[in-house]
Amino acid sequence: MSKIKFIKGFLKNWREVGSVIPSSRFLTGKMIEPIDFKKARVIVELGPGLGCFTRKIIEMMRKDAKLLIFEINPDFCRELGKNKDNRITVFNVSALDMAYHLKEIKADYVISGIPLSTLTENSHSLLLKAIKNILSDGGIYIQFQYSLGSYKKLKSFFRKVVLKFTLFNAPPAFIYQCVKDSTHLE
Repeated sequence: MSKIKFIKGFLKNWREVGSVIPSSRFLTGKMIEPIDFKKARVIVELGPGLGCFTRKIIEMMRKDAKLLIFEINPDFCRELGKNKDNRITVFNVSALDMAYHLKEIKADYVISGIPLSTLTENSHSLLLKAIKNILSDGGIYIQFQYSLGSYKKLKSFFRKVVLKFTLFNAPPAFIYQCVKDSTHLE
């Protein structure tokens, strides 16, 4: 049933959803691999769709941790909101507006499924600035994409960018792990 909802979301607005099918368990594993769940207190998820990463994060995170979710699609937000875990908060707003909602909160990790290739150049830059601003020093931004098109842009915002790959996803995906370094300025 959720695959049908995901396909409907893609057909309704492919620029927001980015893929016709949800991410595989292999991509999910690669996306959460860098997260130290024993230490992470605040995790922010951007563009989770119907929550394949979300479910695994909730399963793994500490009892006192928080998962703050930003999803622009109202149908996906309704589905995500059905999870009654008091550690999660779902915001039905653009990730570009996350700083307003997070105020003084700093994230240990930001995990994102936002299709960067569909963003305008300006929105892409604003999103990366917003992510960098909400990350704590040493925090990690984890982003998947279906191409290497964002690598150069990510390197201009984050000194350390580790690139991973999984063939076992449709389509195969690149995973970017970007570490915030307080000495690296844009």
